[in-house]
Amino acid sequence: MPEGTERHGFVITFGHDAGKVGAGEAVHYVPGPAAWTEAKAPHAQAWCYGELLSYRGDGSTSECLERFLADHGAGRASYSDLNGRFVLLILDRAGKEWEIVTDRMGAMHAYWLRRGERVEMIGSDLAAVARRGSQRELDWEGIASFFALGFFIDDLTIYRDVQILEPASVYRISPDGRLLQYTRYFRWHHTIDRARSYDETIEAYDALLRKAVRRATAHGRAILPISGGLDSRSLAMVLPEGPATQAYSYGYSPDSVETRIAAQVARARGFSFTAHTIRPYLFDRLPEIVLTLHGCQDVTMARQMSVNAWVRERADAVLTGLWGDVWHDQMGLADGVPPGVSIAGHVMHKMAKRGRGWLLEHVCRPRLGEQEIEKVLEARIAEGLRSFGDIEDPDWRVKAYKNTHWAFRWSNASLRGFEVGARPRIPYYDTDLIDFFCTVPTAYVRDRRLQVDHLKRYAPDLARIRWQQAEANLYLARYGYWVSLPRRAFQRLRWAFRGQQALQRNWEVQLLSPEGRAGLEEWLLREGLTLHEFVSPETIRELVEGFYARPGAANGYTVSMLLTFSAWLEVMT
Repeated sequence: MPEGTERHGFVITFGHDAGKVGAGEAVHYVPGPAAWTEAKAPHAQAWCYGELLSYRGDGSTSECLERFLADHGAGRASYSDLNGRFVLLILDRAGKEWEIVTDRMGAMHAYWLRRGERVEMIGSDLAAVARRGSQRELDWEGIASFFALGFFIDDLTIYRDVQILEPASVYRISPDGRLLQYTRYFRWHHTIDRARSYDETIEAYDALLRKAVRRATAHGRAILPISGGLDSRSLAMVLPEGPATQAYSYGYSPDSVETRIAAQVARARGFSFTAHTIRPYLFDRLPEIVLTLHGCQDVTMARQMSVNAWVRERADAVLTGLWGDVWHDQMGLADGVPPGVSIAGHVMHKMAKRGRGWLLEHVCRPRLGEQEIEKVLEARIAEGLRSFGDIEDPDWRVKAYKNTHWAFRWSNASLRGFEVGARPRIPYYDTDLIDFFCTVPTAYVRDRRLQVDHLKRYAPDLARIRWQQAEANLYLARYGYWVSLPRRAFQRLRWAFRGQQALQRNWEVQLLSPEGRAGLEEWLLREGLTLHEFVSPETIRELVEGFYARPGAANGYTVSMLLTFSAWLEVMT
């Protein structure tokens, strides 16, 4: 593998001497930001790639791993109590069996390469696994899902012989690569606690959120990115007040509304705060970024990559508010399924990206023939939803699907962008909070009700600060449209005076500049690109010229995703 192209992580190669762990025979490990913790017991040896924040009690990764391994040897291991972002590797002392365990939300990704029924390799980095053994035949159905939805659906990757390991799963594999057993140790459910009142639900949520944040801040220096939304604000509410607590935010201009709101939240709590203005950085680091994201996310989405060098100097862990908005809102079916609409169709409509049409037609259609690509994807979604058929509430059924698929393949890819700076810790992925939200009625979280009332009850100072989405503070959020009318009118006048709109998305910052256009043409139109085997340069040039003539969200997505695909093909050449 060329120098500098292999990400940190591990690779297990099956069929070799599995006893020589760490000697390069069975397990190859490249040091990096993700922790690598070992433990030994009479019956087995275990490695944790990532972090455990608790297992039948809080503690360090080492303490939790040792407790788990002791239970494992006694036959009483509770996989569902494993709490953190991790992949566990367990090898029995006789060298006869591997056990690979993924975390509940699939927040730490790992991939396997298979030949027929035999597993040849498992690793934490897609590029490393593919370079070491994949035939690298492109999986066009997987690529179509990537273009249509923004993520690879189910367990698919860009290559036909490499798949991702599923969340909340245990894989037992023989040293020669035979899959001995596969089990899921956690099943999504919606078991409403009808004895608990709404006020008691807020109290229970408050206690569990504080517990999750204590776990996430117990080891090392933590830093909190704050946005204009409610999830990071809720985390700020339960963090220790004072300048020892570090926070930051990033916006797309010096007068960004997001950084202004974040500064107010930090000031209310006395946090040490830094505001960053995102500048063009993408094309200076594009190979690193596409490899970090495993080619599985639009490279313009990981704006955290712009500040990870700064974060690395100040923190060991980044607290992210990821998934708070999903727990605290409905999925669009709180009033039931509308007549003539299937749940799968509803999900497809919600997830399908504007701007996908060009990609599906020009890149995928010639490889997939006459298949109706979007119907194929909707059928996959329908199949995935069937596994949650016992969940009565259709809104929560969609939420369970989103937890298992969208979080796993799209949201969690962005965590690797944080990891270049510091280890991401996700309080809303805490297993106790997950179990709690599985008992909360949809009516309690509709329109962010529970989260808003929680902030108003326990942090009125933060509730009085503007919520960016509602364009008003939490006491006036329901009237946000009218409250914000004067401000929005003034903003339009200011933009008209300046002769331009404010930049509001990272793709605008990275692509709508002279260096952005030069970089885009380098990675999409340079002679000899692998991309041109699939789409002609003339067709791509027409797309690029149309984009710069009238840039918008739809063609911005098209160009960004084509750039991601092209960059991956080049770094893997």
